[in-house]
Amino acid sequence: MPRTILIPNGDNIVHTFSDKEFQNRQELLRIHMAQNNIDSVIFTSIHGINYYSDFLYCSFGRPYALVVTQDKTTSVTANIDGGQPWRRTFGENLVYTDWQKDSFFYALQQLVSNGDKIGIEYDHITKERLDKLQAAFNKSNFIDISVDRMKMRSIKSDEEIAHIIQGANVCDIGGKSGAVSARQIGNHGGGTNGDYGDRAGIFSTF
Repeated sequence: MPRTILIPNGDNIVHTFSDKEFQNRQELLRIHMAQNNIDSVIFTSIHGINYYSDFLYCSFGRPYALVVTQDKTTSVTANIDGGQPWRRTFGENLVYTDWQKDSFFYALQQLVSNGDKIGIEYDHITKERLDKLQAAFNKSNFIDISVDRMKMRSIKSDEEIAHIIQGANVCDIGGKSGAVSARQIGNHGGGTNGDYGDRAGIFSTF
C-alpha cells in the first residue's frame, strides 16, 4: 500500500480570511526565510499550521505538519481526515497513510530536501519526533523558528483587527446575556443561589 496519497475531494472552503491575507502571511515568512538562509519550514503546532494555511487539525495521536518552501505551502495530514485537509488548506495537501511505520516522516521527505536548513518549532515538537525528524534529515541543519514566528504573528493586519473586533462584539453580547440569565436563575432560589445571582451582576458590565 502507498505511504502517501492525494485526496482532492470537493471544493476548497471559504477561508476565515481573504486569499490576499494568507498570501501576505506566507510572503512575509518567505522573506524571513530568505534573509536567514532557511530553505524550508516545518510547522507542527496547531497555531502555526492554522495561521499560515487556515487548516485546524485534531491530532488523534497522529502528527501533522505544514511545510513552507519558497515555491509552495503544503499541509501534511493523516489519512483519517480523508479529503478534509485538502479542502481547508490554503495551499496544497499531502496525505500519509498508516500502512507503514513513520509514514509522516516519509511524507516530509517528499517535500523537503535532506541537506536543507530547516526551521522548526522547538516550543512544540516532542523529543521523540525531533529525534525521528533529525534521523530523516540527517544532512540538514535545524533552526528554531518559534520566536520569530510569534513576533510575525503579533503584528496584526487591518483584516485581522476587524475580525478581532467582530469577535469581541459577539462575546460582549453573549457575556451580557449569560449574566442576566445567571442572575435570574440565582434570584429565583434562596441562600447560596440568591448570592450567586447577585454576584452574577458583576458580569453585566462586560
